[in-house]
Amino acid sequence: MTQQNFATSSQGWTRPARWLHWGTALAILVEVPAGFAMAWTYLEGSRGGPLAWLHLRASQVHHTLGMILLLAVILRLFWRWRHRAPELPAGTSAGGRFAARSVQALLYALLLLVPLTGWAALSALGAGAGYPAPQMWFFTHDGFGPGGLIPHIVTPRPWNAPGLIGYSLFAKSHVYMVWAGGALLLLHIGGALKHHFIDKDGVLLRMLGKDPKR
Repeated sequence: MTQQNFATSSQGWTRPARWLHWGTALAILVEVPAGFAMAWTYLEGSRGGPLAWLHLRASQVHHTLGMILLLAVILRLFWRWRHRAPELPAGTSAGGRFAARSVQALLYALLLLVPLTGWAALSALGAGAGYPAPQMWFFTHDGFGPGGLIPHIVTPRPWNAPGLIGYSLFAKSHVYMVWAGGALLLLHIGGALKHHFIDKDGVLLRMLGKDPKR
């Protein structure tokens, strides 16, 4: 089987699927540190401190990549709907199959929910209670600003306004889901390494576009 034929067969991932997978992984490697940097420098940014520039740049990167990742996972789900995933090796146990599919499904769910809760948190936070309304950056443009392309998906209110559906709910959900996603990602990576180094069944090679039989 040639490399080209393998890349489009039922035994391997298609080229667009591989690009979306590794592109998402690279984006997450930038997105998560940018999010922590944005959070750690929030007071600097709101008060014009010496690290205000870092807060601005981290916010721009985090918000922009978040929207791009949301679009990318929607595209990935559409691609998976139209293209069947390669079968796991014949020797994979029932428990192993369940674990692999469950982790993948949960990762897809979090790839949707994490950017959506971040978007909702920024949407829900309005000016008041001593804080200004936040920006929703898309590159260097505030999508919430005049002529912005990004709508509020939750009605903005001050952070301390009464009610359950508000900034606090979405912001906490966003953070908890990030930590849950990190745990699932470790399981996903650990599973891939087990397949490669212990089982030696070529599962990781398929996502690299290589024929495990060669």
